[in-house]
Amino acid sequence: MHSIGGFRGGTVAARGHRAGGSKVDQAYLALKRAIVSGQLAPETPIDKTEWCATFEVSRLSITTAINRLAFEGLVVVEPQRGSYVARIHLEDVRQWMLMRRALEVEVVGVCAADMSGEAIAVLGQNLAYQKAAIASGDLEGFHELDTRFHRQMTETLNLARVGEVLDPIRTHLERVRRTLLPEPGRPEGTFREHEAIYHAIATRKPDQARREMADHLDRVSRELQSFVAKHPGFFDE
Repeated sequence: MHSIGGFRGGTVAARGHRAGGSKVDQAYLALKRAIVSGQLAPETPIDKTEWCATFEVSRLSITTAINRLAFEGLVVVEPQRGSYVARIHLEDVRQWMLMRRALEVEVVGVCAADMSGEAIAVLGQNLAYQKAAIASGDLEGFHELDTRFHRQMTETLNLARVGEVLDPIRTHLERVRRTLLPEPGRPEGTFREHEAIYHAIATRKPDQARREMADHLDRVSRELQSFVAKHPGFFDE
């Protein structure tokens, strides 16, 4: 487990966000980013003194930031024990995954039928960048391209209302995706599945596109169950 003092990247990122917003907002965003990215694992204590020193703010400011995260379910605050990173609630994750699957399977079918040639080319360019990110070992870059690949499908078709529903779901699942990403072979497997999805869209095969997307998202669910078995302390039912 890590505290903020245990990883230099978290401190650098925190200091890099002092340019805008109140100090409470900066502390809140930096801490949230550290939790969502997995830099602060579930059950990790949050040392208010270290965060105060990092942001050069009062203890009250850090407490306010932590309380905001507690309201969002990312932090637990307990008398005598203090503040620590919340476990991931499996039942919530299962429901978010169910909603994501239902929506994205239908969206990709529409893409295969209606996406313009120009938009398909842009999707293909994203794939090329994903391949380069894997080759260079850039997990962070690959994660961002993965997220973008899925988001492009709603954006290029102007499915704004669908995007409004999917975006919060993806945000809730971010901790899970970031947790699973470093698992051996996962980026390569994800890339192959993205290639299959892209091919079905490019060849105008809606049914195949739906199957490929369903298989892709179902694999994430299977990998989550495997990860839970290995790291039960990260999760609550």
